[in-house]
Amino acid sequence: MSEDSLLRSSVRELVLEVIDGAKPKTNTGLVDSGLFSGENALYAIKDEEDNLWSLKYKRGVLPQPLKQKFTGFNQLKRYTDAYFLSRNLKIVNVKD
Repeated sequence: MSEDSLLRSSVRELVLEVIDGAKPKTNTGLVDSGLFSGENALYAIKDEEDNLWSLKYKRGVLPQPLKQKFTGFNQLKRYTDAYFLSRNLKIVNVKD
């Protein structure tokens, strides 16, 4: 059974953590430290009209590379995993 079939909510929180306690890497200063301290949150949201998934911060503006739409949650998660791994962050939990 896939992770997508286990989670049924159209709004899912992606919980981030800094890898090995190191500082997040960024060349543009766009990693919000609140994402891994709990002050901010990153949500995957399914639009019920077009059935596409997108990302949204609880507060603030998404970096340009994350302003995309995905046909499935698993596709969104793979892309987001790669994006944050390159910044020394990892997704440690998905809250349904």
